[in-house]
Amino acid sequence: MKGKKWKAALLAVSCMAMTMTSCNGLAAPAVPVGVKVPALAYDSDSVFLLWQRPAKDDDAAYYNIYANGKLVGSTKEAQDTYAGREMKQFQAENSALCGDLLRIHSYEVSGLQPGTSYAFTVRAVGKDGTESGDSTAVTQQTNAAPAVIKAVDYGAVGDGRTVNTAALQKAIDAVPAGGVLEIPKGTFMSGAINLKSNMTLQLDEGAVLMESSNPSDLPFGSNGRYVGMLNANGMENVRIVGKGTIDGNGWKMDANHTKYLKAKNKENKGLRDDNHVLNIGIAARTQTQAQLDAGLDLKKAYNARSTTMILKHINNLYIEGITMCNPAMHMLSVDASNNVTLNNVNVRTYDANNGDGIDYSGQGLVVVNSVFDTGDDAINFSAGMGAKAAEEPPVSDIWLFNNYIAHGHGGIVLGSHTGSWIQNLTGEDNIFNKTDISLRCKTGQGVGGGGRNVIFRHNVAKDMKRQGIIFTTAYTDVNAVGSFEAAQPGQFHDILVEDCNIDGTGKAAIEIEGLPEMPHKAITFRNVHFTRTHENQIKNFEDGVFDHVTYDYAGK
Repeated sequence: MKGKKWKAALLAVSCMAMTMTSCNGLAAPAVPVGVKVPALAYDSDSVFLLWQRPAKDDDAAYYNIYANGKLVGSTKEAQDTYAGREMKQFQAENSALCGDLLRIHSYEVSGLQPGTSYAFTVRAVGKDGTESGDSTAVTQQTNAAPAVIKAVDYGAVGDGRTVNTAALQKAIDAVPAGGVLEIPKGTFMSGAINLKSNMTLQLDEGAVLMESSNPSDLPFGSNGRYVGMLNANGMENVRIVGKGTIDGNGWKMDANHTKYLKAKNKENKGLRDDNHVLNIGIAARTQTQAQLDAGLDLKKAYNARSTTMILKHINNLYIEGITMCNPAMHMLSVDASNNVTLNNVNVRTYDANNGDGIDYSGQGLVVVNSVFDTGDDAINFSAGMGAKAAEEPPVSDIWLFNNYIAHGHGGIVLGSHTGSWIQNLTGEDNIFNKTDISLRCKTGQGVGGGGRNVIFRHNVAKDMKRQGIIFTTAYTDVNAVGSFEAAQPGQFHDILVEDCNIDGTGKAAIEIEGLPEMPHKAITFRNVHFTRTHENQIKNFEDGVFDHVTYDYAGK
Protein backbone atom coordinates (compact mmCIF):
# COMPACT_ATOMS: atom_id res chain seq x y z
CA MET A 1 0.00 0.00 0.00
CA LYS A 2 1.43 3.37 -0.95
CA GLY A 3 0.64 6.92 -1.97
CA LYS A 4 -2.89 8.24 -1.49
CA LYS A 5 -4.27 4.83 -0.50
CA TRP A 6 -1.75 4.56 2.37
CA LYS A 7 -2.55 8.08 3.57
CA ALA A 8 -6.30 7.44 3.42
CA ALA A 9 -5.95 4.24 5.41
CA LEU A 10 -3.75 5.93 8.02
CA LEU A 11 -6.30 8.75 8.33
CA ALA A 12 -9.13 6.27 8.78
CA VAL A 13 -7.26 4.42 11.55
CA SER A 14 -6.42 7.71 13.24
CA CYS A 15 -10.04 8.85 13.12
CA MET A 16 -11.29 5.55 14.56
CA ALA A 17 -8.98 6.03 17.52
CA MET A 18 -10.01 9.57 18.22
CA THR A 19 -12.78 10.16 20.77
CA MET A 20 -12.06 13.70 21.94
CA THR A 21 -11.29 15.44 18.62
CA SER A 22 -12.76 14.95 15.18
CA CYS A 23 -10.72 14.56 12.03
CA ASN A 24 -11.44 18.13 11.01
CA GLY A 25 -9.99 19.38 14.29
CA LEU A 26 -13.29 20.14 16.03
CA ALA A 27 -13.75 18.97 19.61
CA ALA A 28 -16.06 16.02 20.05
CA PRO A 29 -19.22 16.69 22.05
CA ALA A 30 -19.27 16.08 25.78
CA VAL A 31 -19.73 12.53 27.02
CA PRO A 32 -23.34 12.02 28.20
CA VAL A 33 -23.79 11.73 31.96
CA GLY A 34 -26.50 10.47 34.27
CA VAL A 35 -27.55 7.53 32.10
CA LYS A 36 -30.08 5.46 34.03
CA VAL A 37 -33.05 3.15 33.84
CA PRO A 38 -35.96 4.50 35.91
CA ALA A 39 -37.66 2.19 38.38
CA LEU A 40 -39.67 -0.52 36.56
CA ALA A 41 -38.85 0.96 33.13
CA TYR A 42 -38.12 -2.44 31.61
CA ASP A 43 -39.90 -5.70 30.84
CA SER A 44 -39.02 -8.98 29.16
CA ASP A 45 -37.95 -7.45 25.82
CA SER A 46 -37.30 -3.72 26.31
CA VAL A 47 -35.41 -1.24 28.48
CA PHE A 48 -36.05 2.51 28.68
CA LEU A 49 -33.01 4.77 29.14
CA LEU A 50 -32.66 8.45 29.88
CA TRP A 51 -29.71 10.75 30.42
CA GLN A 52 -28.79 14.37 31.05
CA ARG A 53 -27.75 16.92 28.46
CA PRO A 54 -25.24 19.70 29.21
CA ALA A 55 -26.81 22.82 30.65
CA LYS A 56 -24.63 25.03 28.42
CA ASP A 57 -22.51 24.67 25.28
CA ASP A 58 -24.28 21.51 24.18
CA ASP A 59 -22.53 20.43 20.99
CA ALA A 60 -24.51 17.22 20.52
CA ALA A 61 -26.82 16.99 17.52
CA TYR A 62 -28.16 13.61 18.64
CA TYR A 63 -27.16 10.51 20.59
CA ASN A 64 -26.24 6.92 19.73
CA ILE A 65 -27.22 4.10 22.08
CA TYR A 66 -25.16 0.94 22.53
CA ALA A 67 -25.95 -2.40 24.17
CA ASN A 68 -22.96 -4.59 25.02
CA GLY A 69 -20.88 -2.42 22.68
CA LYS A 70 -23.24 -2.78 19.71
CA LEU A 71 -25.12 0.17 18.22
CA VAL A 72 -28.82 -0.47 18.85
CA GLY A 73 -30.44 2.92 18.33
CA SER A 74 -30.15 6.64 17.78
CA THR A 75 -32.12 9.78 18.58
CA LYS A 76 -31.27 11.25 15.18
CA GLU A 77 -34.80 10.30 14.22
CA ALA A 78 -37.11 10.62 17.22
CA GLN A 79 -38.89 7.47 18.31
CA ASP A 80 -42.60 7.27 17.60
CA THR A 81 -44.00 8.65 20.86
CA TYR A 82 -47.05 10.80 21.53
CA ALA A 83 -44.90 13.84 22.23
CA GLY A 84 -42.44 13.01 19.47
CA ARG A 85 -45.14 13.26 16.81
CA GLU A 86 -46.52 16.55 18.13
CA MET A 87 -43.07 18.08 18.65
CA LYS A 88 -41.90 17.11 15.17
CA GLN A 89 -44.88 18.85 13.57
CA PHE A 90 -44.52 21.92 15.80
CA GLN A 91 -40.81 22.24 15.02
CA ALA A 92 -41.48 21.94 11.28
CA GLU A 93 -44.05 24.75 11.51
CA ASN A 94 -42.02 26.92 13.91
CA SER A 95 -38.40 26.32 12.98
CA ALA A 96 -37.22 29.86 13.74
CA LEU A 97 -38.91 29.86 17.15
CA CYS A 98 -37.46 26.48 18.12
CA GLY A 99 -34.01 27.20 16.74
CA ASP A 100 -31.46 24.82 18.20
CA LEU A 101 -32.95 24.63 21.69
CA LEU A 102 -34.50 21.17 21.87
CA ARG A 103 -32.81 17.79 22.29
CA ILE A 104 -34.21 14.29 22.75
CA HIS A 105 -32.35 12.53 25.57
CA SER A 106 -34.13 9.26 26.15
CA TYR A 107 -34.50 6.04 24.22
CA GLU A 108 -36.39 2.76 24.54
CA VAL A 109 -34.34 -0.23 23.39
CA SER A 110 -36.64 -3.00 22.16
CA GLY A 111 -36.21 -6.48 20.72
CA LEU A 112 -34.18 -7.73 23.69
CA GLN A 113 -34.11 -11.27 25.07
CA PRO A 114 -35.98 -12.17 28.26
CA GLY A 115 -33.98 -12.76 31.43
CA THR A 116 -30.80 -11.33 29.88
CA SER A 117 -28.35 -8.76 31.26
CA TYR A 118 -27.28 -5.86 29.04
CA ALA A 119 -24.72 -3.10 29.54
CA PHE A 120 -25.94 0.14 27.96
CA THR A 121 -23.85 3.18 27.04
CA VAL A 122 -24.70 6.41 25.23
CA ARG A 123 -22.50 8.55 22.99
CA ALA A 124 -23.18 12.12 21.91
CA VAL A 125 -22.80 12.83 18.18
CA GLY A 126 -21.71 16.26 17.01
CA LYS A 127 -23.05 18.08 13.97
CA ASP A 128 -20.06 16.87 11.98
CA GLY A 129 -20.77 13.24 12.91
CA THR A 130 -18.04 12.96 15.53
CA GLU A 131 -18.94 10.70 18.45
CA SER A 132 -18.02 11.34 22.05
CA GLY A 133 -16.62 8.62 24.23
CA ASP A 134 -18.92 6.19 26.01
CA SER A 135 -20.98 7.26 28.96
CA THR A 136 -20.65 5.29 32.16
CA ALA A 137 -22.36 1.96 31.50
CA VAL A 138 -25.64 1.09 33.16
CA THR A 139 -26.45 -2.61 33.46
CA GLN A 140 -30.02 -3.87 33.37
CA GLN A 141 -31.45 -7.38 33.20
CA THR A 142 -34.71 -7.88 31.36
CA ASN A 143 -37.49 -9.76 33.09
CA ALA A 144 -38.33 -13.35 32.42
CA ALA A 145 -41.55 -13.81 30.46
CA PRO A 146 -44.30 -13.03 33.00
CA ALA A 147 -47.42 -14.92 33.94
CA VAL A 148 -50.39 -13.33 32.19
CA ILE A 149 -53.89 -13.23 33.64
CA LYS A 150 -56.60 -12.44 31.09
CA ALA A 151 -59.49 -10.32 32.33
CA VAL A 152 -61.96 -12.11 30.06
CA ASP A 153 -61.13 -15.41 31.74
CA TYR A 154 -62.58 -13.97 34.94
CA GLY A 155 -65.84 -12.87 33.38
CA ALA A 156 -65.00 -9.37 32.11
CA VAL A 157 -67.04 -8.36 29.05
CA GLY A 158 -65.92 -5.55 26.75
CA ASP A 159 -69.28 -4.59 25.29
CA GLY A 160 -69.37 -1.05 26.68
CA ARG A 161 -72.47 -1.81 28.78
CA THR A 162 -71.61 -4.53 31.27
CA VAL A 163 -70.21 -3.19 34.56
CA ASN A 164 -67.15 -5.34 35.19
CA THR A 165 -66.10 -4.17 38.66
CA ALA A 166 -66.31 -7.55 40.37
CA ALA A 167 -64.77 -9.47 37.44
CA LEU A 168 -61.85 -7.07 37.11
CA GLN A 169 -61.16 -7.06 40.85
CA LYS A 170 -61.22 -10.86 40.87
CA ALA A 171 -58.71 -10.90 38.00
CA ILE A 172 -56.45 -8.39 39.78
CA ASP A 173 -56.51 -10.49 42.93
CA ALA A 174 -55.45 -13.53 40.87
CA VAL A 175 -52.33 -11.90 39.38
CA PRO A 176 -49.20 -13.52 40.88
CA ALA A 177 -46.24 -11.43 42.01
CA GLY A 178 -44.56 -10.01 38.89
CA GLY A 179 -47.53 -10.98 36.74
CA VAL A 180 -49.64 -9.10 34.19
CA LEU A 181 -53.37 -8.45 33.97
CA GLU A 182 -54.24 -8.14 30.29
CA ILE A 183 -57.24 -6.07 29.17
CA PRO A 184 -57.93 -6.94 25.50
CA LYS A 185 -59.59 -4.90 22.77
CA GLY A 186 -63.05 -3.76 23.79
CA THR A 187 -64.72 -1.26 26.11
CA PHE A 188 -64.77 -2.52 29.70
CA MET A 189 -67.03 -0.47 31.96
CA SER A 190 -66.06 -0.51 35.63
CA GLY A 191 -66.65 1.00 39.02
CA ALA A 192 -63.89 1.40 41.59
CA ILE A 193 -61.16 -1.26 41.42
CA ASN A 194 -57.95 -1.50 43.43
CA LEU A 195 -54.53 -2.46 42.10
CA LYS A 196 -52.01 -4.31 44.23
CA SER A 197 -48.24 -4.51 44.61
CA ASN A 198 -45.91 -6.21 42.15
CA MET A 199 -48.26 -6.27 39.18
CA THR A 200 -48.64 -4.84 35.69
CA LEU A 201 -51.94 -3.64 34.28
CA GLN A 202 -51.67 -3.96 30.49
CA LEU A 203 -54.24 -2.38 28.19
CA ASP A 204 -53.90 -3.78 24.69
CA GLU A 205 -54.39 -1.61 21.62
CA GLY A 206 -58.10 -0.90 21.30
CA ALA A 207 -58.77 -1.67 24.97
CA VAL A 208 -60.77 0.96 26.88
CA LEU A 209 -61.22 0.84 30.64
CA MET A 210 -64.15 3.21 31.19
CA GLU A 211 -65.57 4.57 34.42
CA SER A 212 -69.19 3.66 35.07
CA SER A 213 -71.61 6.58 35.02
CA ASN A 214 -73.60 5.00 37.86
CA PRO A 215 -72.47 6.75 41.08
CA SER A 216 -73.32 3.67 43.14
CA ASP A 217 -70.39 1.89 41.45
CA LEU A 218 -67.95 4.31 43.13
CA PRO A 219 -67.73 4.63 46.93
CA PHE A 220 -68.15 8.13 48.31
CA GLY A 221 -64.99 9.15 50.16
CA SER A 222 -64.64 10.75 53.56
CA ASN A 223 -63.15 13.83 51.82
CA GLY A 224 -66.51 14.61 50.23
CA ARG A 225 -65.60 13.23 46.80
CA TYR A 226 -66.11 9.99 44.96
CA VAL A 227 -63.11 7.68 44.80
CA GLY A 228 -61.48 6.93 41.46
CA MET A 229 -62.19 4.13 39.06
CA LEU A 230 -58.56 3.00 39.32
CA ASN A 231 -57.10 3.10 42.83
CA ALA A 232 -54.04 1.98 44.76
CA ASN A 233 -52.91 2.83 48.28
CA GLY A 234 -49.78 1.74 50.12
CA MET A 235 -48.42 -0.38 47.28
CA GLU A 236 -45.08 -0.92 45.57
CA ASN A 237 -43.90 -1.91 42.10
CA VAL A 238 -46.99 -1.05 40.06
CA ARG A 239 -46.89 -0.78 36.26
CA ILE A 240 -49.67 0.50 33.96
CA VAL A 241 -48.71 0.02 30.31
CA GLY A 242 -49.99 -0.64 26.81
CA LYS A 243 -51.61 1.15 23.90
CA GLY A 244 -55.11 1.23 25.35
CA THR A 245 -57.15 3.95 27.04
CA ILE A 246 -58.34 4.82 30.53
CA ASP A 247 -61.53 6.87 30.08
CA GLY A 248 -63.18 8.77 32.94
CA ASN A 249 -66.46 9.05 30.97
CA GLY A 250 -66.97 12.48 32.50
CA TRP A 251 -68.34 14.73 29.76
CA LYS A 252 -69.95 14.85 26.33
CA MET A 253 -67.92 16.14 23.38
CA ASP A 254 -68.66 19.01 21.02
CA ALA A 255 -70.34 18.43 17.66
CA ASN A 256 -66.97 18.17 15.89
CA HIS A 257 -65.72 15.62 18.42
CA THR A 258 -62.63 17.76 19.04
CA LYS A 259 -62.96 18.68 22.72
CA TYR A 260 -65.01 17.95 25.82
CA LEU A 261 -67.73 20.46 26.60
CA LYS A 262 -66.93 22.93 29.35
CA ALA A 263 -69.55 23.39 32.06
CA LYS A 264 -71.19 26.74 32.72
CA ASN A 265 -73.25 26.09 35.81
CA LYS A 266 -75.58 29.08 35.56
CA GLU A 267 -79.36 29.29 35.91
CA ASN A 268 -81.74 32.07 34.89
CA LYS A 269 -85.31 31.96 36.21
CA GLY A 270 -85.03 28.23 36.78
CA LEU A 271 -83.63 27.51 33.32
CA ARG A 272 -80.17 25.97 33.21
CA ASP A 273 -77.50 27.16 30.82
CA ASP A 274 -77.11 24.77 27.89
CA ASN A 275 -73.65 23.89 29.21
CA HIS A 276 -74.76 23.21 32.76
CA VAL A 277 -73.21 20.04 34.19
CA LEU A 278 -76.66 18.48 34.39
CA ASN A 279 -76.96 18.95 30.62
CA ILE A 280 -73.52 18.13 29.26
CA GLY A 281 -72.04 15.81 31.89
CA ILE A 282 -72.01 12.01 31.81
CA ALA A 283 -70.41 10.69 35.00
CA ALA A 284 -69.97 14.34 36.03
CA ARG A 285 -73.76 14.75 35.74
CA THR A 286 -74.80 11.61 37.57
CA GLN A 287 -72.35 12.14 40.41
CA THR A 288 -73.44 15.76 40.85
CA GLN A 289 -77.11 14.79 40.73
CA ALA A 290 -76.62 12.02 43.30
CA GLN A 291 -75.15 14.49 45.77
CA LEU A 292 -77.88 17.05 45.05
CA ASP A 293 -80.37 14.32 45.87
CA ALA A 294 -78.42 13.68 49.09
CA GLY A 295 -79.03 17.27 50.14
CA LEU A 296 -75.83 19.09 49.15
CA ASP A 297 -75.94 22.47 47.44
CA LEU A 298 -74.75 22.67 43.83
CA LYS A 299 -71.26 23.88 44.68
CA LYS A 300 -70.52 21.00 47.06
CA ALA A 301 -72.27 18.45 44.87
CA TYR A 302 -70.25 19.59 41.84
CA ASN A 303 -66.98 19.40 43.76
CA ALA A 304 -67.76 15.78 44.70
CA ARG A 305 -66.91 14.52 41.19
CA SER A 306 -64.38 11.70 40.86
CA THR A 307 -60.74 11.88 39.81
CA THR A 308 -60.35 8.91 37.46
CA MET A 309 -57.07 7.50 38.84
CA ILE A 310 -56.08 7.95 42.49
CA LEU A 311 -52.74 6.37 43.43
CA LYS A 312 -51.43 7.02 46.94
CA HIS A 313 -48.31 6.05 48.87
CA ILE A 314 -46.80 4.08 45.98
CA ASN A 315 -43.12 3.20 45.89
CA ASN A 316 -42.06 2.57 42.29
CA LEU A 317 -44.76 3.39 39.74
CA TYR A 318 -44.28 3.22 35.97
CA ILE A 319 -46.90 4.31 33.42
CA GLU A 320 -46.18 3.99 29.70
CA GLY A 321 -47.98 4.12 26.39
CA ILE A 322 -51.57 4.60 27.51
CA THR A 323 -54.07 7.33 26.71
CA MET A 324 -55.92 8.92 29.66
CA CYS A 325 -58.97 11.03 28.91
CA ASN A 326 -62.25 12.64 29.97
CA PRO A 327 -62.25 12.68 33.78
CA ALA A 328 -65.29 13.86 35.71
CA MET A 329 -62.86 15.94 37.85
CA HIS A 330 -59.08 15.44 37.48
CA MET A 331 -57.35 12.71 35.46
CA LEU A 332 -54.51 11.35 37.61
CA SER A 333 -53.64 12.01 41.23
CA VAL A 334 -50.35 10.52 42.49
CA ASP A 335 -50.01 11.38 46.15
CA ALA A 336 -47.09 10.87 48.55
CA SER A 337 -45.45 8.50 46.08
CA ASN A 338 -41.79 7.94 45.23
CA ASN A 339 -39.91 6.87 42.11
CA VAL A 340 -42.68 7.58 39.63
CA THR A 341 -42.21 7.70 35.84
CA LEU A 342 -44.68 8.68 33.13
CA ASN A 343 -43.22 7.82 29.73
CA ASN A 344 -45.01 8.32 26.43
CA VAL A 345 -48.48 8.87 27.84
CA ASN A 346 -51.27 10.80 26.14
CA VAL A 347 -53.42 12.88 28.49
CA ARG A 348 -56.50 14.43 26.87
CA THR A 349 -58.85 16.38 29.13
CA TYR A 350 -59.42 19.59 27.12
CA ASP A 351 -61.73 21.42 27.86
CA ALA A 352 -63.24 19.53 30.81
CA ASN A 353 -63.79 21.55 33.99
CA ASN A 354 -60.87 21.15 36.39
CA GLY A 355 -59.32 18.40 34.26
CA ASP A 356 -55.75 18.52 35.65
CA GLY A 357 -53.47 16.09 33.83
CA ILE A 358 -51.44 14.91 36.83
CA ASP A 359 -51.41 16.20 40.38
CA TYR A 360 -48.30 14.96 42.17
CA SER A 361 -46.75 14.93 45.61
CA GLY A 362 -43.78 12.83 46.71
CA GLN A 363 -40.11 12.45 45.86
CA GLY A 364 -38.77 11.37 42.49
CA LEU A 365 -40.98 12.05 39.46
CA VAL A 366 -39.99 11.82 35.78
CA VAL A 367 -42.40 12.84 33.02
CA VAL A 368 -41.02 12.38 29.50
CA ASN A 369 -42.18 11.98 25.89
CA SER A 370 -45.76 12.74 26.90
CA VAL A 371 -48.64 14.90 25.65
CA PHE A 372 -50.86 16.93 27.97
CA ASP A 373 -53.83 18.65 26.34
CA THR A 374 -55.83 19.64 29.40
CA GLY A 375 -58.80 21.58 30.70
CA ASP A 376 -56.82 22.85 33.69
CA ASP A 377 -53.21 22.58 34.86
CA ALA A 378 -51.18 20.02 32.93
CA ILE A 379 -48.45 18.91 35.38
CA ASN A 380 -49.21 20.19 38.86
CA PHE A 381 -47.34 19.85 42.16
CA SER A 382 -49.09 20.05 45.51
CA ALA A 383 -47.36 20.34 48.89
CA GLY A 384 -50.25 21.02 51.26
CA MET A 385 -51.39 24.22 52.92
CA GLY A 386 -50.70 25.96 56.20
CA ALA A 387 -48.80 25.20 59.37
CA LYS A 388 -49.56 21.47 59.37
CA ALA A 389 -48.13 21.04 55.86
CA ALA A 390 -44.77 22.37 57.09
CA GLU A 391 -44.37 19.13 59.05
CA GLU A 392 -44.48 17.05 55.85
CA PRO A 393 -41.50 16.32 53.56
CA PRO A 394 -41.07 18.59 50.53
CA VAL A 395 -42.23 17.59 47.09
CA SER A 396 -38.89 17.15 45.36
CA ASP A 397 -36.58 15.65 42.75
CA ILE A 398 -38.64 16.24 39.63
CA TRP A 399 -37.52 15.99 35.99
CA LEU A 400 -39.87 16.98 33.18
CA PHE A 401 -38.52 16.86 29.63
CA ASN A 402 -39.41 16.28 25.99
CA ASN A 403 -43.12 16.84 26.61
CA TYR A 404 -45.71 18.61 24.45
CA ILE A 405 -48.21 20.64 26.48
CA ALA A 406 -51.26 22.24 24.89
CA HIS A 407 -54.12 24.33 26.28
CA GLY A 408 -54.63 24.13 30.02
CA HIS A 409 -54.22 26.89 32.58
CA GLY A 410 -50.59 26.13 33.35
CA GLY A 411 -48.00 23.87 31.74
CA ILE A 412 -45.66 23.20 34.66
CA VAL A 413 -47.37 24.37 37.83
CA LEU A 414 -46.03 24.80 41.36
CA GLY A 415 -48.90 25.25 43.79
CA SER A 416 -51.13 26.72 44.88
CA HIS A 417 -50.65 24.19 47.71
CA THR A 418 -46.99 24.92 48.57
CA GLY A 419 -46.90 24.41 52.36
CA SER A 420 -44.08 21.83 52.61
CA TRP A 421 -42.11 23.33 49.65
CA ILE A 422 -41.78 22.20 46.06
CA GLN A 423 -38.10 21.95 45.20
CA ASN A 424 -35.35 20.47 43.03
CA LEU A 425 -37.35 20.60 39.82
CA THR A 426 -35.97 20.72 36.28
CA GLY A 427 -38.22 21.32 33.28
CA GLU A 428 -36.37 21.28 29.96
CA ASP A 429 -36.79 20.60 26.24
CA ASN A 430 -40.58 20.99 26.40
CA ILE A 431 -43.00 22.69 24.01
CA PHE A 432 -45.98 24.71 25.28
CA ASN A 433 -48.67 25.54 22.70
CA LYS A 434 -51.75 27.69 23.42
CA THR A 435 -51.32 27.16 27.17
CA ASP A 436 -52.48 29.96 29.47
CA ILE A 437 -49.01 30.13 31.12
CA SER A 438 -45.91 28.02 30.52
CA LEU A 439 -44.34 28.09 34.02
CA ARG A 440 -47.01 28.91 36.60
CA CYS A 441 -45.92 29.35 40.21
CA LYS A 442 -48.74 30.30 42.54
CA THR A 443 -49.21 30.46 46.29
CA GLY A 444 -51.09 32.57 48.82
CA GLN A 445 -51.15 34.26 52.18
CA GLY A 446 -51.09 31.74 55.00
CA VAL A 447 -50.19 28.85 52.70
CA GLY A 448 -46.50 28.66 53.68
CA GLY A 449 -43.52 27.09 51.97
CA GLY A 450 -43.26 27.86 48.28
CA GLY A 451 -40.93 26.78 45.48
CA ARG A 452 -37.13 26.74 45.35
CA ASN A 453 -34.22 25.27 43.38
CA VAL A 454 -36.15 25.24 40.11
CA ILE A 455 -34.61 25.18 36.63
CA PHE A 456 -36.68 25.97 33.52
CA ARG A 457 -34.50 25.81 30.41
CA HIS A 458 -34.41 24.97 26.70
CA ASN A 459 -38.19 25.38 26.45
CA VAL A 460 -40.29 26.81 23.63
CA ALA A 461 -43.74 28.38 24.08
CA LYS A 462 -46.19 29.81 21.57
CA ASP A 463 -49.46 31.72 22.00
CA MET A 464 -49.66 31.83 25.78
CA LYS A 465 -53.14 33.15 26.55
CA ARG A 466 -52.05 34.93 29.73
CA GLN A 467 -48.53 35.52 31.09
CA GLY A 468 -45.47 33.85 29.68
CA ILE A 469 -44.16 33.06 33.18
CA ILE A 470 -45.65 33.94 36.57
CA PHE A 471 -44.68 33.88 40.24
CA THR A 472 -47.51 35.11 42.42
CA THR A 473 -48.68 35.18 46.03
CA ALA A 474 -52.11 36.47 45.02
CA TYR A 475 -53.70 33.10 44.28
CA THR A 476 -56.61 32.00 46.48
CA ASP A 477 -58.10 28.49 46.53
CA VAL A 478 -61.74 29.27 47.32
CA ASN A 479 -62.40 25.63 48.24
CA ALA A 480 -59.67 25.71 50.92
CA VAL A 481 -60.28 29.10 52.54
CA GLY A 482 -60.54 28.72 56.32
CA SER A 483 -59.79 25.00 56.23
CA PHE A 484 -56.20 25.17 57.55
CA GLU A 485 -54.13 26.88 60.22
CA ALA A 486 -52.27 29.72 58.54
CA ALA A 487 -48.50 29.74 58.11
CA GLN A 488 -46.32 32.50 56.68
CA PRO A 489 -47.06 33.48 53.07
CA GLY A 490 -45.52 31.27 50.42
CA GLN A 491 -42.43 32.39 48.53
CA PHE A 492 -40.53 31.50 45.34
CA HIS A 493 -36.73 31.83 45.31
CA ASP A 494 -33.53 30.43 43.78
CA ILE A 495 -35.02 29.81 40.37
CA LEU A 496 -33.31 29.87 36.95
CA VAL A 497 -35.15 30.51 33.69
CA GLU A 498 -32.63 30.10 30.89
CA ASP A 499 -32.41 29.64 27.12
CA CYS A 500 -36.13 29.84 26.35
CA ASN A 501 -38.12 31.31 23.44
CA ILE A 502 -41.68 32.50 24.08
CA ASP A 503 -43.73 33.85 21.17
CA GLY A 504 -47.05 35.46 22.04
CA THR A 505 -48.49 36.30 25.45
CA GLY A 506 -51.92 37.69 26.22
CA LYS A 507 -50.63 39.55 29.27
CA ALA A 508 -47.21 40.32 30.74
CA ALA A 509 -44.15 38.48 29.51
CA ILE A 510 -43.11 37.97 33.14
CA GLU A 511 -45.28 38.65 36.16
CA ILE A 512 -43.83 38.56 39.66
CA GLU A 513 -46.09 39.52 42.54
CA GLY A 514 -44.82 39.00 46.06
CA LEU A 515 -45.83 40.61 49.33
CA PRO A 516 -43.98 43.43 51.09
CA GLU A 517 -43.28 41.15 54.03
CA MET A 518 -42.46 38.15 51.81
CA PRO A 519 -41.04 39.17 48.41
CA HIS A 520 -40.04 36.61 45.85
CA LYS A 521 -36.28 36.66 45.35
CA ALA A 522 -33.20 35.31 43.59
CA ILE A 523 -34.92 34.50 40.30
CA THR A 524 -32.60 34.67 37.28
CA PHE A 525 -33.71 35.10 33.67
CA ARG A 526 -30.90 34.48 31.19
CA ASN A 527 -31.07 34.28 27.39
CA VAL A 528 -34.87 34.39 27.36
CA HIS A 529 -36.55 35.91 24.30
CA PHE A 530 -40.14 37.14 24.13
CA THR A 531 -41.93 38.15 20.94
CA ARG A 532 -45.51 39.46 20.53
CA THR A 533 -45.63 40.12 24.26
CA HIS A 534 -46.51 42.76 26.86
CA GLU A 535 -44.50 44.61 29.47
CA ASN A 536 -43.43 42.87 32.66
CA GLN A 537 -45.48 43.34 35.81
CA ILE A 538 -43.19 43.10 38.85
CA LYS A 539 -43.95 43.92 42.48
CA ASN A 540 -42.17 42.96 45.71
CA PHE A 541 -39.21 41.16 44.13
CA GLU A 542 -35.59 41.14 45.33
CA ASP A 543 -32.20 40.03 43.98
CA GLY A 544 -33.46 39.37 40.48
CA VAL A 545 -31.16 38.98 37.49
CA PHE A 546 -32.18 39.79 33.90
CA ASP A 547 -29.31 38.81 31.59
CA HIS A 548 -29.86 38.98 27.84
CA VAL A 549 -33.66 39.03 28.10
CA THR A 550 -35.30 40.57 25.03
CA TYR A 551 -38.85 41.72 24.30
CA ASP A 552 -40.70 42.43 21.06
CA TYR A 553 -43.94 44.01 22.22
CA ALA A 554 -47.22 43.20 20.55
CA GLY A 555 -48.61 45.99 18.40
CA LYS A 556 -45.37 47.99 18.36
